[in-house]
Amino acid sequence: MTTPSTALSSIADLHRQREIAAAQQDAVVTATAPRAVVACPGAGKTRTIVNRHCATPRNQPIGRAITSFTKVAAAQIRSRAHELGRPDLLQHPHAIMTLDGFFWRFLVRPFLPAPDAANHRPFRRLESWRDAPRQLRQIDYLPDPAEPRQRHTFDLADFQFRYPGKFAAPVATLTGRARSEGGRRHLSDEQITAVCRLAEQQRTRLANDYRLFTGEETRRAADRNLANHARLLKQTLPARFSELIVDEAQDCSAIDVNLLLAIQELGLPTLVIADPDQAIYGFRNPGPPAINRLLDQMETVELTGNWRSSTAVCRLAATMRTTPRRRTPDSPLADHHDVELPIHLIPFDGGMELSTFDDIATRAGIPPTKRLVLAHAAATLPGAGADPRRPPANPTSALAWAVAMLRQTAPDQRSRALAERILQAGLLRYWMPDADTTAATDLRSAYGIDPHHLRRLAARALDELPDLALPAAEWCAAARRVLNTLHPLSGSGPPSGKTLTCPQGKGTKSAASLAGVPTMSISRHAVRADTVHQVKGEEADAVLMLLPDDERTAHLLTAWTAGAVPAPAGPAPAVHETAEALRVLYVAVTRARRLAAIALPARHIAATAQHLRTLKVPTNVTT
Repeated sequence: MTTPSTALSSIADLHRQREIAAAQQDAVVTATAPRAVVACPGAGKTRTIVNRHCATPRNQPIGRAITSFTKVAAAQIRSRAHELGRPDLLQHPHAIMTLDGFFWRFLVRPFLPAPDAANHRPFRRLESWRDAPRQLRQIDYLPDPAEPRQRHTFDLADFQFRYPGKFAAPVATLTGRARSEGGRRHLSDEQITAVCRLAEQQRTRLANDYRLFTGEETRRAADRNLANHARLLKQTLPARFSELIVDEAQDCSAIDVNLLLAIQELGLPTLVIADPDQAIYGFRNPGPPAINRLLDQMETVELTGNWRSSTAVCRLAATMRTTPRRRTPDSPLADHHDVELPIHLIPFDGGMELSTFDDIATRAGIPPTKRLVLAHAAATLPGAGADPRRPPANPTSALAWAVAMLRQTAPDQRSRALAERILQAGLLRYWMPDADTTAATDLRSAYGIDPHHLRRLAARALDELPDLALPAAEWCAAARRVLNTLHPLSGSGPPSGKTLTCPQGKGTKSAASLAGVPTMSISRHAVRADTVHQVKGEEADAVLMLLPDDERTAHLLTAWTAGAVPAPAGPAPAVHETAEALRVLYVAVTRARRLAAIALPARHIAATAQHLRTLKVPTNVTT
């Protein structure tokens, strides 16, 4: 039992720690760029950026550029600026956007040629290839021309692209999800290589003939322009901005770091905010986090106060950091910092771990809507055999997926935006014969459709479309009846003929299965299940991380309990994969506010529990 004197001591210590954290944030607000900020999870870094920007005097001739890999920071800055009565902070000369948007607007677009008679199409930047018209991103592969039924259709968004050299053509890799769908799993490695070559050709065609840019094309063009137009950019960029802020900078790829270094050489100082242990996009840049190269060259300020997680979670997270000097636990500053909930280790056992987690969270008074089940790979998630954040290729299945995403309690921002676009595209596809070849930006000129009206129709469709628990055939029939009442244009003709048809052989399965999302994610009041990559920046009262019994888990747990990522006898990529798996685990557990649990193979539980207890992490083994 806590005595009054102990309680007072704890409260006083909490106030001191909060004062230290506030002083660290103030140091970031007033720091002179160039500077790096290494921020722990829950450090309030986005709010600190907002405070830095809101400290700007009025009527400044030079603005500030604030960028991130998400739009969260921009939303918070807008909200805070309105609270302070400072709309000037959102207007010229300031620029608040994604890092991709900054590269495009200031390093690429000014140097693009105007449309001409040879190619009248304007240049456009896409968030991803999923934003391209459907028919333009579709790739058909026929292994045997004599067997047309064996045709396989891929989406350009099913491929990951990388550039092996500065002037090299893109190299495509088909994602594991796309390879395993339907009959595609029977394609040989040689046939998959042929499909990848088709994807590379299609990507080049869209870039050259249709003038469509995604992130990689934008970065390569920015790199060229920084080299070819350095003198002009040295005059224009520092004259427009006093500094460039990059939030979530641990997500930077190698080329991002090159671009930021080149921008600093032009005279535009940079403030980067990062947590290197949250760098979990290794497919963009295999090896150690690229941001380390930038952090090593800059003076650093640290934010070590955690306003999100309990003491136990902070202690757990510290054991997973790859840099020994950062393994001191962050200061837990939340009101629930001293909640007496240990870290739970649960045997991974064919779904039983979910029931165990539910029991633990229920006893802790945490409702299902405040729980989160996470996995590194989507196939590990309960009820999902594919990535629940990737829409199916089939248009009907994609529409069901969009409905599932938008009816969740709290879908991530990128998935929500994608689902909204797919729902709107589904409406257009139902009524307009050429919708699959029309870009969203051309809807008004092609059809006279008001984008705002289309969004309102999509909201009605979301409200009126049937429950995804229905059998797929029934769901499609009911969905057609709903869409028949939602005309994008008054007086428009009958449906285009591209009606909602249930994929063959799936009529008796639920529409949720058709959508390819976990059943437990459909209900508005159910526990959300997701991949770690999709929940960065989010939090939940209780988090369960699933570690299946496979080779990656074995390497991960061996490295973690050893206190470092070892250098095994195998090839270097194995080391990098293990290091990244540990960072993924770190991101997962740091989403937790009050309760963190890990489901892992039973044979690893004893060693893991011993490791945590040695490091004074309160741990409970559930059998």
